[in-house]
Parts: sequence; C-alpha cells; structure tokens
Amino acid sequence: MNHRPIRVAVAGTNHGLSHVLEVLGNTRFKLVAICDRNERKLAELRGEKVEHSDEQPWFTAHRTALLEKVMAHPQLRDARLVSDFDRMLEMSDVDAVIIALPVHSNAGLAIKSLKAGKHTYTSKPFALTIEDGTELRKAVLSSGLAFANGFQFRYAPLFQQIRRSITDGYLGDVRQLWWNMTRLPLRPAFSRKDRSGGAYFAECCHWFDVIDYLLDGGRFTKVAAFGGLDLPNTHVDLADNAVTIIEYEGGFRASVNFTYFTDQPEFNTFGLQGTDGKIRGDTDHGGSYVMFAGRGQDRTEFAVNPAHAYSSGPHQHLGFDVAHEEFARQIETSDSAAAAAQAASGFENVLICLAAERALDTGAIVTRDEVTGSVVPARSASAT
Repeated sequence: MNHRPIRVAVAGTNHGLSHVLEVLGNTRFKLVAICDRNERKLAELRGEKVEHSDEQPWFTAHRTALLEKVMAHPQLRDARLVSDFDRMLEMSDVDAVIIALPVHSNAGLAIKSLKAGKHTYTSKPFALTIEDGTELRKAVLSSGLAFANGFQFRYAPLFQQIRRSITDGYLGDVRQLWWNMTRLPLRPAFSRKDRSGGAYFAECCHWFDVIDYLLDGGRFTKVAAFGGLDLPNTHVDLADNAVTIIEYEGGFRASVNFTYFTDQPEFNTFGLQGTDGKIRGDTDHGGSYVMFAGRGQDRTEFAVNPAHAYSSGPHQHLGFDVAHEEFARQIETSDSAAAAAQAASGFENVLICLAAERALDTGAIVTRDEVTGSVVPARSASAT
C-alpha cells in the first residue's frame, strides 16, 4: 500500500536541526514547517546574516554544520518558518509535530500537540514531575495518536543485539548492569536545574531507559545516590558527578555513574552480568561489546559498522534515525498500543529520575512508594 508522506513540523532549531535533517532525508516524511520563537534563528534559516551567539565553541561548530546541511536541502524552501507554537498547531496540513525544545517544556507542549490532533514525537525526558507525566500519559492514551519519546538508544543496533543475546539465553539469568558516563559539562544555557532538569533528567534518563529496554520493562523498588558539584565548571546548582544504585523487582540491580569533567574516549562504558555469561562494551563509533558465555566461557565480539550508525556532534545519538522510522511506522499503521507503551515507559522513567534525584539530594535510600504515593502504577495491561 502506498502512503502519502507524513507532513511534519519541527519545533526547535538547536537539536531540532538534527530532526529537520532526518525528516528531509526520509521519503516517508515531508517537512512543512519549522517553529522557533527566536527570530534570529529563523532569520538564519532564511539565509540572513546574524550575530554569533555566546555558546561554547564545540556547540556553535556543531550547530553551524547542521545548519549548513539543512540550508543546502532544496525542500527547505517549501517549509514555512513560524515563531508561534500555537499557530503551528493550527496548520491543517501538519500531521505530526516533533518537539526539540528545552526539557522543561516537553510535557506541556506535547499535551498541546496531542490535543490539537497531531501525532507527536517529543524529546526526552517524558516529563519533569509526576503531575505533568500523569497528564501527558492521559493525553497519549485518550488521543489514539502516534507518540514517541526521544529515547533513541533503545533502537540502536548495539542494544538490539544485546537484547537478542539476553533473550536467547547466552547470559543466563541477568542480575547486574553497570553504566558509566563521562563527558563535557553541560552548556551554560543548561547549567541550572530549572533549564536542564539536572543530570538525571538531562542525560541519565537515557541510561535508565536502556535498562528498561534490556529488562523488557521493569519496576524499580529503591534507589541510593551519592555525588555533588565538586569541580569548577559551568554547572550552578546540579551535580557534576554521582554514583547511583538501583534495585528492581525480582532482585535485578544496576548502577549508573556519571561525571561531567572527564572528556575522554569511551564516553559511555557498560556491562551486564548473568548466571551464565557477561558483556562489557561502549558506545563509541556506533558501539561494540565483548561477551563471555556458557560453560566453555566462549568469547564473542560484536561491533556496529560506524558507517551504518547514526552519529551527531561530539557525542553519538545512536538509534536516532531508527527512532524516526518507528515514529513513521506508528503513524502509518495506527499503532496506538506502541504509543501507549512509549507513554508507560516514559512515565516509569520520570519516577526513577525523581527517586534518584531525591536520593542524591538527601543521601537517603528512596523507595518507589515514597515517590509514587497514590499514583496509579506506571505500567498497566493497556500499555504493555
């Protein structure tokens, strides 16, 4: 069956430019509008000369490279440039909206988009509060529309292969997972918690989602975290390092550790350990891992071909291209069950980020019940 292209509007022109390129390069989509309230950025897209920002050089260089690719695409001239999000939602020829704006606006704008009848792809995290997460989940379930959250790592060939290895029984009963993230400090524009959401919502939400994916869904029971703002950098009121320990139902345990002052290769290293085998790997250049498994302690190496792995800027966004394909598939097949599942895992992600943040702030072990209170359980039969 032939489908007409899905008519897409993208909100945001920083990371949003990566989405614009993905839409422009995918025949399943047609770019019809770009929205940004910053008129200077819209002027750039019209080819006008503008003053350079005071952003960090690495970010400016990365964004300039994206902008040049967008500007070179012939389809850009057909896209309308608007500064008002509500006006964009009123466009009758917009089928779907991709939201790539600061994290504090994710939930509210996604709710608006769904209520306007638009299929919606929003950046991570799902929300910053239980209240917003609850409202967004309700909006997804009641709309019957496609919904995707920007947890693209679960679509990366690296983690899909690891999940197959788990499902095929190579590791036996998986009991432990560790994840170490090292990177540059957050940009000055996101140096405060009210702009970035803090380290857990800004970055670690990705790694919590990878755990969720590899576990095929799982509810945490308690979290402990230790860390702080230890070295001078751009961060103002959020930690630049922490060690986080999570226990899940069934006794599975994970640790997620981050530093924002170690800019070295192997930005993300990780490992899984089970009763019959173990894996250790990293995400550089598309990702690779080594697995030891079975009575013979057989060694297997797996590496993604970097030419086939989406990467953007100084840190890779593995699975970004596949996530857009999945969004298109949801729309084309009216797969509301997949949208509900994304909302369920997104809400679970909010809960674990809140628990980790509270544990880091208080130094106490935080249980699931302390975070959820009387909230309906994050996963239900309708969303699995």
